[in-house]
Amino acid sequence: MSHKCRGNKGGDLSLKLPKTLRGDFLIIGGGPAGMAAAISAKRSNSKIDVVLIEKNEIMGRKLRATGNGRCNITNVNAEGYSEVTSFLSSLGIVTKTNDNGFLYPVSESAADVSELLELRLKQLGVKVYTGVTALEVSYDSDKTEFVTSVSMGEASSQGKSANALKCTAYSSALVIAVGGKSAPVYGSTGDGYRWLRKLGHTVTRLVPSLAPIECSGADLSKLSGTRVRTEAKLFKNGEEIHRECGEVQFTKFGLSGICVFNLSKMMKFEPGDTFSSFEIVLDLCREIDLGDVLKCAAERTGSTSNESFVSEKLVEVFKTVFKEGVALEIIRQAGFKADEDSLVLSSEEARDKLVASASALKFQPTGQKGWKEAQCTSGGVVESEVDQSSFESNLVKNLYIVGEVLDYDGFCGGYNLNHAFLSGKRAGAAVADRI
Repeated sequence: MSHKCRGNKGGDLSLKLPKTLRGDFLIIGGGPAGMAAAISAKRSNSKIDVVLIEKNEIMGRKLRATGNGRCNITNVNAEGYSEVTSFLSSLGIVTKTNDNGFLYPVSESAADVSELLELRLKQLGVKVYTGVTALEVSYDSDKTEFVTSVSMGEASSQGKSANALKCTAYSSALVIAVGGKSAPVYGSTGDGYRWLRKLGHTVTRLVPSLAPIECSGADLSKLSGTRVRTEAKLFKNGEEIHRECGEVQFTKFGLSGICVFNLSKMMKFEPGDTFSSFEIVLDLCREIDLGDVLKCAAERTGSTSNESFVSEKLVEVFKTVFKEGVALEIIRQAGFKADEDSLVLSSEEARDKLVASASALKFQPTGQKGWKEAQCTSGGVVESEVDQSSFESNLVKNLYIVGEVLDYDGFCGGYNLNHAFLSGKRAGAAVADRI
């Protein structure tokens, strides 16, 4: 059943939280990893008492927003893909695969996925409490149980409101599935890292990942709002470290889109590195022979015998080839002026400069959008401290760590959701076998 608690002016709540809450298995976090853990545990052992708490009033808030609401649920190239798709199929989630190997529910509705997972929780008898925030987590080694203080009601994330009810939850096993620090609008605040450090785990440096990149070195005012199909390359100190093909969106601050998000993931900073260590280069000529287009334009202008013919401006040669803002930037980076006479194309050297510019349009990163716009967190609990077959802590018995709180950040395309389902599913099954 799902227990929802809402405060009102009189302080009465639709369901009073008991002063103590006990369960064999407590899961903190109602995202894909947490729900997968609960379902997997209960299906493997129907006799265990599984309790799931979620700080939001609805389950799967971030899940509902994935893939622009379409839910790119996994990827054919993701680790554990077959295991994840078998699990999802067993739950009744029907998927389809696009040409890039991205899997979506056939309905293309992330809300459908979340609601179906919630239905399975209800059918299995998982005790779900929404609007409940975990405040602190500890392990009582004498009693070999986890002690979690929680708060329910208004301002429960601070636990300071007169309308907030506090409770202590005791469990033999604990799953931390609270996500990372990205997209805090969906409830992720990074609390899990603090708890896990106290429990002895190592947490690596946390930085936003899969985020738009702020850039200089281009006239973004004319480019903003334009999208191009391109091959995007990331260089560090002059050496190419990653490339991506797809769509790039120009914004008023720099670059965005899936290609750019994946480049941002590869921007790893060593001591002494700054954003100026990196450079992004876009090849806009993969689908067109620009040299041939410019040569034809030069021949067209040079062969006319009409004395009243008015030659076109250089920027006008690019009509139907590139949108104006992109053409202006290509011309600028090539060292020409947009309004100069297209007769300049009679020079092979000039044409070569324009082709070179369009084939390697350069942008200098100056920053990266922060946690509000990042899709996931880079950094977290180091993998060596967690058993990858069960996602149980190697340091604390019966502690399971799943999802984004781990030091895992995959590329766009379903990798991160796949990891969430995989880690949750394995953790739940492991707990069921243990208890």
